[in-house]
Amino acid sequence: MNQYAISTPEGTRDRLFAATRMFRQNEKRIRDLFEARGYDEIITPSLEYYDVFTQAGSSIGQEKMYKLTDRNGRLLVLRPDNTTPIARVVTTKLNDDVLPLRLYYMQKVHRASSFHRGHSTEVMQAGAELLGARGMMADIDILTTAFAALAAVRGETFRIELSYAAIYKELIQSLNVDAETAERIRSNIENKSYAALGDELEPYQDREAYRALKAMPNLFGGSEVLDELASLTDNPGVLKAVAYLKDLIAAITNAGYGENVMIDLGLVQEIDYYTGLMFRGYMGGAGSPVLAGGRYDNLCAKFGRDIPATGFAIDIDALSESVDLKKKVIPQELVFCERSDLKSALNYINTNSELAALAPCDTEKEAMELAKKKGYRTLVIFRDGAVKEVEVQA
Repeated sequence: MNQYAISTPEGTRDRLFAATRMFRQNEKRIRDLFEARGYDEIITPSLEYYDVFTQAGSSIGQEKMYKLTDRNGRLLVLRPDNTTPIARVVTTKLNDDVLPLRLYYMQKVHRASSFHRGHSTEVMQAGAELLGARGMMADIDILTTAFAALAAVRGETFRIELSYAAIYKELIQSLNVDAETAERIRSNIENKSYAALGDELEPYQDREAYRALKAMPNLFGGSEVLDELASLTDNPGVLKAVAYLKDLIAAITNAGYGENVMIDLGLVQEIDYYTGLMFRGYMGGAGSPVLAGGRYDNLCAKFGRDIPATGFAIDIDALSESVDLKKKVIPQELVFCERSDLKSALNYINTNSELAALAPCDTEKEAMELAKKKGYRTLVIFRDGAVKEVEVQA
């Protein structure tokens, strides 16, 4: 048999039973949290024009987008990102709405990935966007929403790592290197490639930014790493960002989330996209993030309306995998009935405090055999207006 007729495409999968229940439970918990926080749901098309993402200057390479054409030959893509379409909507359809806007989504993104990396190409995301508000309180608003969303799934066993886009941008700008060199330095910091980073920075040892850039992969921990960074540079933009992060952490700590927050100044992913606070969220001891977000004040302006914005997205697939699956709660009673007793049987199922299921069987014998195989405790029989309970013997 053709293997493609019985398998799923690369990077996709079938989600079964317990995994599906966990997935849907987490969706509901996060949705309820967003609604309680005053966020309104928005749904954008799965298909977008490719031009939407080129207009935004998306950091997602075109090679990672699934492309097709419409009947007029225009290039379309399966939505690779949720924030960009929301920026399109806000700047073209919500001009009369009073700012700030609180929007959330729960929809898939599709991104092609290298086969050997084993990444999903179809990811369900839950995200929140706060548009039209700037400043520390706006950052605290979106950050505490992220805290609450992760806490809704797994209590206090999560952590958020913070950084600030201006720190790397100010340092690399003062180094005065070309774009290719800057990208290699950024990549080495992101991947914590200490030897390669040292080699790349060696020609710039006489520059003021040298020590701080070289230290960035190691600047991870509590607020003390901000003091360490401040001791390595006199750059005014960096020191301003350090002061901002200190004030932010103080406010978060006073709100009771101090144990859930760390600093990671090696967080330099998508550095051209973010304009201020950046953060990543992790569950338990997981090594890969389940949440990513930050401030992106320049995106909406690319669609014609200059609006400050901040937000985050949760990978519900990764989030669900980080939570232990609970054993399925199965119905305790199997209900068998004659057709003339169907109404009474259904009423019993719908009102009974015990979990019960209707037996898809034509005879009592078949129903008992099914009850034994499925592990039901009791077979409830409706016949001729009477009801009888029979204990199922394994």
